[in-house]
Amino acid sequence: MSRSLINRFTLGVIAVIVAIGLAACGGAAAPAANKAAADEVTAVWVKAFDAGDAAALAALYAEDAHTTPAAGGAITGRSSIESYWRDDLGSGGAVTKLTPVDSMAQGDLLYVDGSYEVTAKDGGSALAAGQYQQLWNHAGGQWRVQQEIWRLDPSLQRDPKMAEQMTSRWMAAYNAADVSSLMALYDNDAELSTQPEGSVAGKAAIEFFWKSDFGASKPSTTLTLTDVYVAGDLAHLEGEYSVLEKDIATKGRYVQLWMRDGNDWRIHREMWWK
Repeated sequence: MSRSLINRFTLGVIAVIVAIGLAACGGAAAPAANKAAADEVTAVWVKAFDAGDAAALAALYAEDAHTTPAAGGAITGRSSIESYWRDDLGSGGAVTKLTPVDSMAQGDLLYVDGSYEVTAKDGGSALAAGQYQQLWNHAGGQWRVQQEIWRLDPSLQRDPKMAEQMTSRWMAAYNAADVSSLMALYDNDAELSTQPEGSVAGKAAIEFFWKSDFGASKPSTTLTLTDVYVAGDLAHLEGEYSVLEKDIATKGRYVQLWMRDGNDWRIHREMWWK
């Protein structure tokens, strides 16, 4: 964390923006709104989701597609995306509403930005809501998702003091180089992602990472929350960090996904970048 941390979490947003930008520089007509195409792909996606058909849904993704769910890290490849949606859909029973707000098309690329709502089919109770971004690519006569990002609705935020308490507990343990207290905040199957170090999974590997990060100098860090989204048993914390180590300051950003575990909360996914 104290050296050169770049997080894959941001690559999805960058890829969507850069892809449209590069297409616009290719000598073709400038990007323009295309509501008809956005409505078309949205209807097909919603139909597969509402049918609970993970295979049909995955068929709408490119072979090397990337998706970043609201409750986890990036998933790459059609087969992995199918597995994710199969687990997410379960036995079905949920319906979704995608509302495209903005669309931009250029050549074979279509960027769609909008909001989503997921409700139970039987009683109509709300299950999830938020925003999404999709970059579709037209190849072989069919539109397919190349990149997408889902995020929880900021309006679902609640109890920011709880997020501050989580952050304070993490900082206190880290600044004391107290590995036991720090690891008590992580789930057994937690994953930590940094760059260039890469990703590690499981408490033992994360414990080793932080012990190595402490070193002999015992760096001191300050975390400043900038965004908090809490929905049900999920808490998405995002902010800035500053690490002081041997009078050298390093700054960057971080994202943590906490999940409720009984009466406590624990980190399941964590990403740091400079």
